[in-house]
Amino acid sequence: MPPAPMSCANCRKAIAADARWWRCTVASCNTGRLKLRFCSHRCWEAHIPTARHRKAGFVEEGPGGA
Repeated sequence: MPPAPMSCANCRKAIAADARWWRCTVASCNTGRLKLRFCSHRCWEAHIPTARHRKAGFVEEGPGGA
């Protein structure tokens, strides 16, 4: 079964299956159907002011990531 298509939660660009991507480490950003993925560190940083996280972080995933 092919992986589900992903898009950046900030800019909405498609994230290729073989590309690196960033995931917010805050649990509320990764629960249920809401799994925020970002195409770049810059898009992840744009998410922080509106998310109101106390201790925000990210994990780099995909090929070459974690």
